[in-house]
Amino acid sequence: MNLMVVSTLAAFLMAMPWGACRADAARSKPNILFLLTDDQRWDTLGCMGNPVIQTPNIDHLAAQGTLFRNAFVTASVCSVSRAAILTGTYPCSRGTKDLTKLVTPKDVDATYPAVLRAGGYDTGYIGKWDVGLGEDGFRMGMSLFDYWAGDRFHGNYWHEADCPLVTNDGRQSKSEIKCTCPPEGSMPRIGSAGMNHPIHFDREIVPIKMRQFLAGRDKAKPFFLAIAFRGPKDPWSDCPKTIAARYASSTMPIPATATTADAMRQPAFLRASMGSDAGFSRVSNLATLANELRKNYRLISTIDDTLGELRQILVDQGLDSNTIIVFTSDNGHFHGDHGFWGKWLPYEESIRVPLIVFDPRVPTNQRGVTRGEMILNVDLAPTILTWAGFSVPAIMQGRDFTPMVIGGSLQWREDFYHEFTWAADGRIAPSEGIRSAQWKYIRYPSQSPVFEQLFNLLNDPGETMDLSADPAHSTILQSLRIKLEAYRTNLSAAN
Repeated sequence: MNLMVVSTLAAFLMAMPWGACRADAARSKPNILFLLTDDQRWDTLGCMGNPVIQTPNIDHLAAQGTLFRNAFVTASVCSVSRAAILTGTYPCSRGTKDLTKLVTPKDVDATYPAVLRAGGYDTGYIGKWDVGLGEDGFRMGMSLFDYWAGDRFHGNYWHEADCPLVTNDGRQSKSEIKCTCPPEGSMPRIGSAGMNHPIHFDREIVPIKMRQFLAGRDKAKPFFLAIAFRGPKDPWSDCPKTIAARYASSTMPIPATATTADAMRQPAFLRASMGSDAGFSRVSNLATLANELRKNYRLISTIDDTLGELRQILVDQGLDSNTIIVFTSDNGHFHGDHGFWGKWLPYEESIRVPLIVFDPRVPTNQRGVTRGEMILNVDLAPTILTWAGFSVPAIMQGRDFTPMVIGGSLQWREDFYHEFTWAADGRIAPSEGIRSAQWKYIRYPSQSPVFEQLFNLLNDPGETMDLSADPAHSTILQSLRIKLEAYRTNLSAAN
């Protein structure tokens, strides 16, 4: 390089504002918008084959991106699943024994938001937190993000327009965030009675807070924004009035196993577990069950409407071409399947969730792809960090699946371990198991003798025929027992 070129380049670099250099660096990294729903099972989307539900915006996201048909959580309960997403680790590796101490102080610096923030991302969080109960868990979340609009525990669907949860700036005064809406002490609140100007969290507050985050961010940095919707968690009646008439005349898709006969086939200790009374009462009256599903679908359609608005905000601010969008849920939910309600138990309706990834940087001929690999909630953190260009902390046990989003292939897991092994006041039977493409092995260790189930998912996707006592399947049963012990031992070694 001759002296004239060198001097000219030096003069150019000296004249260039450092802010412009930082802006160029920011543009080289993608923004990431992470959308998490609450208690949404895998088959409640049009793109997943549901013939009734109205989710055009989510379906469009899938048509433009990558749809993962086999996404699962490693533990089907909100707080534990959210901790797994945050840390990229299995519950047993963190020594989880209850629903309160889910992330230890030594783990905080290795969470994905901590790594992103330390690496120069402007980070934000909106919505339900629920990673550890009480103020300690809430303030841990607050410390991880530059912008904070987190809601304590499950939060409420309705807030006054002037509630501090809505008006708080999320940055300078985020430590003062607290709902002051009536009635005091109700959690969750049902409806908006007694409010003067109620607004709906998923439909109105989320866009307000997203615009606030984007307005206050450091525009020289790339951003990461997590939005944890309130829905479609109960109370299912709490949809916006503009959505209330949807599905009124629809014939709802009742699950094939939502029958009293299937409920009565379940072992007595499961029929006595949390949620079973509610499930049995609904499958005993299918008209009641259909009405409950209408409510649930309305909350999902509310989220779909909001997703359309969030994407338009990105377009309006010129951010759409460099913002990756991830859509998933923290766990599933029974719709009367096997007579059950809620989640917790290790059946497909409980542990299987939707997952869509849209990366606008991917060539158009590699979009609209459906993948069948088994993706876990612990895979989200390492994948997010890989998109951002950061090394994945050694503590994380999930795997980066970014090659799948660009049409690549890689050696992937053939099965995984799921768990709900801590005591829950006797209301939920502890369980653990192995899930592969063909087999589901479930073990209930609190029963005496230990109760086991084995299902062939290829022949019996509804999990109605337990093969554990069939001598013809003793070999596969024993191999899965051994595999489960190996998984638990290896994963717990990190604790």
